[in-house]
Amino acid sequence: MQSDETVLHTPVRWGVLSAANIGVKRVAPAIHASSNGRLVAVGSRNPGRARELFAFAPDVLIYEDYDSVISDPEVEALYIPLPNSLHAEWTIKALRAGKHVLCEKPLAVNAEQGLTMVQVARDTGMLLMEAFMYRFHPQTIWALEQVADGRIGTVKLIRSSFSFNVGSRPHDIRLQAALAGGSLMDVGCYPVNLCRAVYGYAPLAVGARVYTPADGEVERYASAVLDFDGGRFGLIDSSFELPTRQVAEIIGETGTITIPLPFTPGHIETMVILTLEGQTIHQRFAPVDQFRLEVEHFAASVRFGHQLYLSLEETIENLATIEAIYQSAGYPWPIE
Repeated sequence: MQSDETVLHTPVRWGVLSAANIGVKRVAPAIHASSNGRLVAVGSRNPGRARELFAFAPDVLIYEDYDSVISDPEVEALYIPLPNSLHAEWTIKALRAGKHVLCEKPLAVNAEQGLTMVQVARDTGMLLMEAFMYRFHPQTIWALEQVADGRIGTVKLIRSSFSFNVGSRPHDIRLQAALAGGSLMDVGCYPVNLCRAVYGYAPLAVGARVYTPADGEVERYASAVLDFDGGRFGLIDSSFELPTRQVAEIIGETGTITIPLPFTPGHIETMVILTLEGQTIHQRFAPVDQFRLEVEHFAASVRFGHQLYLSLEETIENLATIEAIYQSAGYPWPIE
């Protein structure tokens, strides 16, 4: 029998549900490369294809269904990158089976669904966290520290955009109403998350517009003003029809923080620009794998009982903000 000390230093054994692109290209390799985790099982409805995609982890077990991964006693934690509409169902199944869950953003289709997931996590004692990997990047942590330290004074405005051109892929899950697609759900949730992270609380009111093409099932452009009261605002937008673009600007009464690549910078050197009266500081950050930082944090929390960096209260507030944006825009959500 292993001693408690040995168990604490044993890598967390991960399972992944589906061969979704972000799992195959980003998160699963991050788990495989992590210092405290090991990828042991993958569930895919096309096991032959999954074997090819997960060739970087030759010892991983490939199951042809998700239930087998959840019921595998070797699996301690699950990463769930399924379409948005399936997050709640499979997260709840996993939690009730005694697995910790790192679920892709957004955690749920709406706040009510998210609250159900949170309650199951609390009832079972399992860890649950929404996978906003950018929050673990040193540039994000540094920027938030500058805000907290008052370097730019009281923040009054945040501008943030995230877009890319999805093209004419009619079968893309992000364009399907039944799978809870839409630009706000897929990429707009990042600017929403950033605003909440900077201000530390949810907006009191929102005003928004969205655009849905005549032949489309979901919105492909969303733009919103988030009112945090006291003259503090967030201006966010997301799109599936604009060129690849992401930016964040945090504007305080005495300075500005600009993050040119705030959400998916890739494995390159990044920079945050701090502009004060008569002074501009270019803070540079060495290339990192923010996905690896995320899964290592989650695994450490599993092993040592650390508090998760991203709270479920924050997650629920962000889900409620997404709902409020859609409601303000007169966009029916969730789409039946």
